[in-house]
Amino acid sequence: MSAVIPQNHRYLRDAFGSTITDGACVIDHDREVGYVRLDLGPGCPGPGSAYWDGWFNVTRTRAEHPMRGKVMKGDLVQVLRGGHP
Repeated sequence: MSAVIPQNHRYLRDAFGSTITDGACVIDHDREVGYVRLDLGPGCPGPGSAYWDGWFNVTRTRAEHPMRGKVMKGDLVQVLRGGHP
């Protein structure tokens, strides 16, 4: 995953202020456990882009393709455990 540009750090907080990282284990707004996927692949803006608006995917497993997950924002999830460094 690319580095997070400073202006996008504001999007990487959950509903309680915990830091959201790629691969973090979260509870989503449907009360289901999943994993944050910030890097959606080539051509999709992520936290390293000035065009990113904070949306990311939450997948059932860390290995699942990001586009198969639910689209979420930080205020719609609660971090249970951090992800990859």
